[in-house]
Amino acid sequence: MAIRAQINLRLLLFTVAFTALFITLGVWQLGRAVEKAEQIAQHARLLNLPAEKLEEVPDKERIDGRLVEVVGAIEIEQVFLLDNVVLDGRVGFEVVHPMRLEQGGTVLINRGFVAAGASRAVIPKVPALENRVSTLGRIYRSDWMNSDQPLAYDGWPRVVPTQDPGVLSGVLGQQLLPFVVRLEASDPNGLPRNWVTSVMLPEKHQGYAVQWFAMAAVLVSMFLYFTFGRQSQGAPL
Repeated sequence: MAIRAQINLRLLLFTVAFTALFITLGVWQLGRAVEKAEQIAQHARLLNLPAEKLEEVPDKERIDGRLVEVVGAIEIEQVFLLDNVVLDGRVGFEVVHPMRLEQGGTVLINRGFVAAGASRAVIPKVPALENRVSTLGRIYRSDWMNSDQPLAYDGWPRVVPTQDPGVLSGVLGQQLLPFVVRLEASDPNGLPRNWVTSVMLPEKHQGYAVQWFAMAAVLVSMFLYFTFGRQSQGAPL
């Protein structure tokens, strides 16, 4: 016996709209999985490259994790203290200096961690620089947390909520390169740190994609049941 279905237009529109959304999100997650796999492969390749002078690295290869040698002059007086950093249970700051490059331009270098003083009014002593002309570190790019927070302090060293080069360019009154160089632990100016590269694995994105596709399948199944299944059982819509 043929089943005559009465289509609920609102239910149909709801199902079509959200099924399309769930499928789109699933496809996007699969695309992200491919991107992350490429990033991981690229990062692994970069880790094995020897250090190269920053000015000799093409712009397109100045990516997160690239080991570079930076030659110039590190500013002693202009020191930024990146606020709200915790290392091994201690609260403190990360020490960030501008470095004027030998070939022109200025880049921020992040040396690592110093513990906070007994109160907010006590600015910690920044360890002296052992070498001001050459340093070794890895390029660090980020979404730059807390870039929208106000700069509440003045003077030097200056406590800041972010190490965003775009924000700190305004403080220094000069353009900065759009990344930070995090010094290697072996560099004589390096300080304690716990810098972990956090990359979501491709498998996690694939898992999210499966969830979105499953939600789309459930939604379609529910529509078919309420449209055809209940009709065949004689139940009203």
